[in-house]
Amino acid sequence: MPSINQTLLILTAFAGLAGALLTQLMTGLFGYWGDKRKARLERGNLYRAKQVEVAEQFYFMTGETMSVLRKSIEYWKDRNKQRSDASIAFFNREMKKLDAYLQKLQEENWKHNLISLYFDVALSYDQIIAANMRSHSLYLGLLDTAEQIKKASDEEKEHLVRKYHVGIFDLCAQYDDIYKMLEHDMASVKTALRNTFR
Repeated sequence: MPSINQTLLILTAFAGLAGALLTQLMTGLFGYWGDKRKARLERGNLYRAKQVEVAEQFYFMTGETMSVLRKSIEYWKDRNKQRSDASIAFFNREMKKLDAYLQKLQEENWKHNLISLYFDVALSYDQIIAANMRSHSLYLGLLDTAEQIKKASDEEKEHLVRKYHVGIFDLCAQYDDIYKMLEHDMASVKTALRNTFR
């Protein structure tokens, strides 16, 4: 039969072992939770950095697109007035420059297309394609009508000129609708981005 000293010695050894095991267990758990929290924070920071990068590209491109839309609206409203061939040729050259500039920007700043991955925007990729197709359709209709006016008799010209003016109105309204949607998306991205930093 073990003596009291031996029992105390065994109990003390087991208590020390239990204490060491408990300390190791707690250290491991705290390390695991700390590492998990650190990894979550790093992922959150990486995600936020991507959000900011995409939002900056989106803001820049959307601002430039809105500027081109506003200039296009002014251009088409000005086309409603009687102009000389030289004035019309100048406006056409300016619009081609704007289109080329916007195309170059889109090629260089492709990240703005990722906006729907990080933010809820109203103007989806499908809607952009549909809006562009409608804009192109209206534009081609105006070109066709302008060509018909050149070849039309005096009786037909009056009807075609009215059709041309209505076409200009429809095209400007289309551009204005796209402008408003882009403006709304810019505001929602700005709000969402501010909320991520609160």
